[in-house]
Amino acid sequence: MTTVAWPTLSRAAPSSLEWALISNTQTFASPLNQSVQTLEMPGARWRFSTSFESLSEADAAAMRTFLAKLRGRSNRFTAWPLGVKAVRGVATGTPKVNGAAQTGTSLVTDGWTASTAGILLAGDYIGVNGELKLMVADAASNGAGQAALSFEPPLRASPVDNAAITITRPLATFMLDEDASSWTTRAPSLDSFSIAATEAF
Repeated sequence: MTTVAWPTLSRAAPSSLEWALISNTQTFASPLNQSVQTLEMPGARWRFSTSFESLSEADAAAMRTFLAKLRGRSNRFTAWPLGVKAVRGVATGTPKVNGAAQTGTSLVTDGWTASTAGILLAGDYIGVNGELKLMVADAASNGAGQAALSFEPPLRASPVDNAAITITRPLATFMLDEDASSWTTRAPSLDSFSIAATEAF
C-alpha cells in the first residue's frame, strides 16, 4: 500500500466541497419506555466529497495521474480541508506538544509566541501525530509561550513530547469510497472530476 500526495493544481479551491466528521456511536432504546442511551466509541473520522469543474489541461492531467496512482481503494492519499485557505488565529511561533501521554480532546502545547490572545481560534484546523483536528475553542498563549488547545475529534494516540503541531495545511490520510476512478470531458476539452473519500487509519 502506497500513500499518494494530493496533486498540486493551479486552481487549488474546488468547485464544491462537502466536509464531514463522522462520529462512531451506538444507540440503545429501552423496550420498556423507549428512552435512548448513546455510547460513544473511538474511531471518529473525516469524510469529504469534492468536485473540480472545467480544469485546465495541465490540472486535468495531474488529477488523472493522481487517481490512476490510487488504484481505486488499494492506496491511500493525504489531503487537508480543501476549502480552508489558512488558520484565522495569529498562529505564530514553532508550536510543539508539551508533555507526553496526553489523550482526549485537549493538548498542552508550547513554542508559541508568548502572551498572545487568539493564537488559534475556534474553527481552525491543526495537525498533530498525523491526525487532523478542528479547534472548538479559542486558545491564547501565556508568558512562557504555552497554550492549551481544545479540539475534536479526540486523539487516537498520545503524541510524543515535542511533536510538531502543524498549522499550515494539516493532513489526514484518506481512502477513496469506491474503486471506480472517472472524470467527465466537455467541449472544448475541459475535464471535471468528482472524488469522495473517507479517512483511513
